[in-house]
Amino acid sequence: MQKLFLALTIVILMTGSAAAHGNISKLPDSVQILQYKMKLYMNADDADTKNNLAMAYFRTNQLKEAKKELSSVLKKDANNFNALDGMGIVLIKEGNATEALQYLDRALKVNSKDMLLHVHRSVAYKQLKQNDKAASEMDKARALSSRPEDPARIDKEIKLITNS
Repeated sequence: MQKLFLALTIVILMTGSAAAHGNISKLPDSVQILQYKMKLYMNADDADTKNNLAMAYFRTNQLKEAKKELSSVLKKDANNFNALDGMGIVLIKEGNATEALQYLDRALKVNSKDMLLHVHRSVAYKQLKQNDKAASEMDKARALSSRPEDPARIDKEIKLITNS
């Protein structure tokens, strides 16, 4: 019982500290999930928090929960870029690239200049064995790359989505 109390105290202190300093994304995913749920308790309609919660679920392979949060955002705002892109990567991870591209195409109409969106589209096309389209999307992503750390971000994103 003392260990449980100590663990809960640490989690509360970590999440409180993160909320105070705006560094929730630097916490472990399991703690992020708790923190985002606490934020939603205070403001249940916050689309950014729901998108962030969905991505924490995604990173912990809780894809059903991620889809639930993203669907909730899209019901209120059918053109929410982060929810469209997020739903696309969840569907890619589930192996449903065809449906993923429907969401990613909608996201593209909202923001065609997002580097990672083109990475996601590339992964979806690769999953569908459409290698020319996959290469074209990756070329677009690289063309949108503007920072020295972007190639590493692209590689990290591909590994996250494909579990490789």
